[in-house]
This record gives sequence, C-alpha cells and structure tokens, in this order.
Amino acid sequence: MTQPRDLAYDADPESDRPPLLMVHGFLSSRQQWLPNAALSRDFRLVRVDLPGHGASPPPRNAGEASPEYLVGQLDRLRQALDIERWHLCGHSFGAGLTLRYALDFPHHCGGHVFTNANAALRGALTEAERAAYAAQLADLRAGGAPALARMRYHPRHARGLDPALQARLVADADKVDPEGFALLLEHVLPRLSVRERLEGLRVPVLLVNGLRERRFQPLRHWLAGAQPRIRILDLDGGHSINLDCAGAFNEAVRDFLLPLTTDALKDPPHA
Repeated sequence: MTQPRDLAYDADPESDRPPLLMVHGFLSSRQQWLPNAALSRDFRLVRVDLPGHGASPPPRNAGEASPEYLVGQLDRLRQALDIERWHLCGHSFGAGLTLRYALDFPHHCGGHVFTNANAALRGALTEAERAAYAAQLADLRAGGAPALARMRYHPRHARGLDPALQARLVADADKVDPEGFALLLEHVLPRLSVRERLEGLRVPVLLVNGLRERRFQPLRHWLAGAQPRIRILDLDGGHSINLDCAGAFNEAVRDFLLPLTTDALKDPPHA
C-alpha cells in the first residue's frame, strides 16, 4: 500500500483569525485566489494545490484519483496544520470536493462558500456525456500536453483576466502531468456530483453564482428550488466569479462567514 502524499499549499501565519481553506478548479492552482488576498484581513487563508496541479504531486493510480481520497488529503492537511475546524471555499471542480468535505467531515467545517460547479450539482450522466468524457480522455492520453492545452478550461483560453495573473495560471497549467490529469478526469470527474447528498448538509452554505455562465444557470435554478437552505448570491460575472468580481466576491465571503465564526468554529453542528 502506497503512503499518502502531501499537498502543496500556502497558509497565513497562525493568528486568532478564523481559518479558511480555499480550493481551486481544474487546470488551475492556488494562484487562482491571488485576487482575493484581501480576505487575509479577516481570515487565516489556507490555499492548496490539488493533486497534479501547481506544486502537488499527481495521482499515481485510480485509488489516488477518487473523490474520497482527495477529500481525505484535504483533511490530512487540516490535521497537519493543527486546525480543529475551518471554513471552506471551493471553485468549480474544487467546489465538488469542498461540498463533499462538508458532508463527510461536518464537525471540522464551519461555513462553506462555493462558486459555479457544474460537475458537482449535475444529475446522472447521459450516454452522450459518457461518450464525450471517453473521447476527451482518449484525446488526452494520445495527445499529452498539447491536448491539455486544447481543453476549454485551460487558462490560456480565459477572457478578461489580468494578463499577469493569466500568465501565472497558464504557466502552472502547462506543468500539469497529462497522465495524472487523465486519472482525475477518468475517476473523479464522473463521480464528483453530490446532488443526491445535499439534503444531508449540516453546515451553512452559500453559492456565489456567476450569471454570465449560461450553462450553469439551470443548475442554479434547480438548487434554489430543491435546497432552499442554501443561500445564493448572483453576481455579474462568469465561471471564475472570484476573478471577474473579486471585490464583490470578497465582500460576499466576509458577510456570510464572519457572522458564523464565533459559534461555527467552536461548537459542532447539530445532528
């Protein structure tokens, strides 16, 4: 049995500010959160690189490329930092993991903020979607790094980003190991949805929705009807709403999490 490997991360110095774990999406890195650095005034930020992204080692096998294993890695980071409970913030693919973390480890989670996350909220995969995944996976394994660069969520295709930040994100994405990424695409993404488990959430949750991502809006409307306990804030931006509307996003995170901090990080949620 292989030993679990540590994730790369950066963490603000220990302080009396509440800890906040921030988890990026596919083909990104912890630099995704640079425009949100002002949140350090109110939170002890912990920004992590997911496996195979940034400076974190890629998964070596299917077992290391499962939602359960990845969520376990996040909790091992919590233990390594000697944090009893923290708030969570997840973007896109990372939101699927932080939602699962809130479900699996509610006693270590205060409040949770997430952004547009199609794979985390979708229903069962259709045959067409399964075929599209298979084709994408075959292209990736045959084409390697150039195939990675063609993916629509590679940051080189993003529009409206600060050029300096985009260059940093592209440099990180270009270092992603294609086979490690293929393992995530094959074994995590099809199983990322927590749609059928949302009724079991025991922590306060906020979705910050980027209205300009049209394909996510049906899921946003489904969530509003199916899970009215989950608060939703709509902002005039796209998929990466923390980048498109950094100031408004920061304000939303503060307004939602700070009132929870006194109680949520000291007392476990009620069953």
